[in-house]
Amino acid sequence: MKLRRSARESSENSRSSASIIKSVIRLEERVWKTAQDRDVREFKKLVPSDAVMIFQSGIVLQPEYLATMSERTISRYEIRGVRGFMPNATTVILCYEALRLGEEGGKAFPSSPVIESTTWIKRGKRWVAILNQETPISG
Repeated sequence: MKLRRSARESSENSRSSASIIKSVIRLEERVWKTAQDRDVREFKKLVPSDAVMIFQSGIVLQPEYLATMSERTISRYEIRGVRGFMPNATTVILCYEALRLGEEGGKAFPSSPVIESTTWIKRGKRWVAILNQETPISG
């Protein structure tokens, strides 16, 4: 026998998901700010040591990212059109367009915008960014 959720339960779950997604979007914005500020301590709280970042330059693990943080300057960034969804109660996936200006190791970042996707998971009582991927798009 299948149990059907009432319209009220479904509506409450939708509101709860929307609230969680909004809070995770704020965390994503903090990741960008801590990266720009080169705030290692705060970055570690948001992006755990087992996190993976897939950039145009290759796959970077969180410890490697932190070790090279001082070589990276994010002078300005824009995040546009952030959307999120929850495939389950402990996962939020965000997708958005980002434009970032700056340099790494004296070489300018590619100037075209990218599509970003970040997977956040709930560990204990905290949300952490476990996977980030950027895909270049033509400007």
